[in-house]
Amino acid sequence: MNTLERKFLEKKRGLERAWEDGGLIGLGRLARKKGAQMLCIGDIREMRRSRAQNDAAYDTWIREELPSDEERKKQKARLFSHRISYLIPTYNTRPDLLKALSESILAQTNDAWEVCFYDGASTNQETLQMLREIDARDTRFHVCFGKENAGISGNTNKALFMAETDYIALCDHDDLLTPDCTYYLLDAAEHGADFIYSDEDKVTEDGSRFFDPHLKADFSPDALRSGNYICHIMAMRTSLVKELGGLRSAYDGSQDHDLALRATECAQAIAHIPRVLYHWRMLNSSFSHASQEKCVHAAAHAIDDQMTRLGLDGHCEMVDMAPYITYDLPENCHVTWIIHGIVGGADLKWLKRLLRFSRDAHKYTQEIIIVSRNPLELEAVEGIPITTARDVHAAAAMASASLLLFIEQGMRPLQSVWFERLMMFASRPWIACAGGGAVDKKQRYLTCGYALLSSGPSPRFYGQNRFGITYQLYDRSVREVSAVSMSLLMVSRETYGKLGGFAPYASDVGAVALGVRANRMGLSNVVVPEAIARAPEESLLHHPMTKKDRESFRQEAMTEHYYATAFHREQADFCIDTSRHESAPTVIVRYASQEAGI
Repeated sequence: MNTLERKFLEKKRGLERAWEDGGLIGLGRLARKKGAQMLCIGDIREMRRSRAQNDAAYDTWIREELPSDEERKKQKARLFSHRISYLIPTYNTRPDLLKALSESILAQTNDAWEVCFYDGASTNQETLQMLREIDARDTRFHVCFGKENAGISGNTNKALFMAETDYIALCDHDDLLTPDCTYYLLDAAEHGADFIYSDEDKVTEDGSRFFDPHLKADFSPDALRSGNYICHIMAMRTSLVKELGGLRSAYDGSQDHDLALRATECAQAIAHIPRVLYHWRMLNSSFSHASQEKCVHAAAHAIDDQMTRLGLDGHCEMVDMAPYITYDLPENCHVTWIIHGIVGGADLKWLKRLLRFSRDAHKYTQEIIIVSRNPLELEAVEGIPITTARDVHAAAAMASASLLLFIEQGMRPLQSVWFERLMMFASRPWIACAGGGAVDKKQRYLTCGYALLSSGPSPRFYGQNRFGITYQLYDRSVREVSAVSMSLLMVSRETYGKLGGFAPYASDVGAVALGVRANRMGLSNVVVPEAIARAPEESLLHHPMTKKDRESFRQEAMTEHYYATAFHREQADFCIDTSRHESAPTVIVRYASQEAGI
């Protein structure tokens, strides 16, 4: 499994082991001087305990998700107009793992499949013998024994040209498929999708237990540029992958990520199947720092290539063993600060400190507008003109800069690059709102974007410590969300006007409604991890949304694309509700054009 995701898993496991040993780990610098706010170890242990409980219940839950006898008959009887080939490159693969994989394919509920094994000149005679036995078991198994090892991309491409079906799916040689994998992939194909991916989980080496499910977002191009969240299982039209030239050996280590980036650029319909169809086997094999570095370099190279192809005006490089995107700012790009949440008067000391702390703030800030019912006689702060407005709508109407920064008084970003990073994303034409997360004085999240649940808008990761191992480390990378908080939000003045501004709610629901309208217009909202800020005690985020706001908001037409239906519906904690089993339909995302960041 020579992929970037192994690096992620190793880092995650290392962090978990360190916490078990009682060590203090931060992803940034932790102040240890007297009076500094220290990391709450109790929060971390509670997060680990909750996750462990959810993992223990998950194995039972996922087995209950398997198709019943009646459902198997229904799936077997369905006739599809498409067929799919699983492409499996092998090289000295353990025979028992090959056997288990082949049996999981033979157990498919629908028979419209074939398998193309291409062996890259294995030297292990047991591997070769097992491949011969598999080849003899079913006529749909096709095995080709190569004369040389062309690497994972080269071997996969050889398997690609063995395929005789109109769809292909990439499969590692030591993993497992669920019995209904073929059925749901072909169901998405029948709906017109030419690029398809599903949820996945992990399985122990002996195959006895399933754990660590990854229930994914619907197609999210900014998240894909942050890392290969699509991963397994990934399928597409055979003609599409052949037109792209297959996998590229120059990107080995992140070859799947590179293919996903290129294929989604060209796909006319992308499908996410919100079901676990793939079990990623966790083997007790080491993964060196050099291998990790190779994977991340390959991923950064693939992302940078996409940015060049799409003319996204920026570049990607490897920073701290992860891909890091830097966008170029448009010419004459400036920001109007709109400071709201004033309690007891304007805090100019806070404002001066924040301007000095924030990199490039003076360079790009054009003016500051303080939202206050009491007009203030102020001319400038740190040389920047300052005026007042009665409310945020009036302030937005007064603003003259191309970007609007809505920030609640007292917010204290934790990284000096927060301002610059928000500008980079808010100035992208496909992004409406770029926001940051907010934490309390104990480093617990108050929000990291919003999810739209049955109970109303719910702050993602609420109550979880930002130094803990959050779900799939989603808070560590730029990701699409349904909405971001008004406490720290940047949006272009033009987009803000087209969306009609914040809805007239008494709480942060106004910002959520803005995000929902942006989604309906085909725009994205993203959380930028460098813009995490500590919220003041009087922040609106410390106060629950009113019943009136929640009831009014339910009238908004809303669809949640970034928080799985199998998770809890009362709170966006990213924990599976194992008491529920709901059939989630395939989500098809269609593209009429390939503009703006896809």
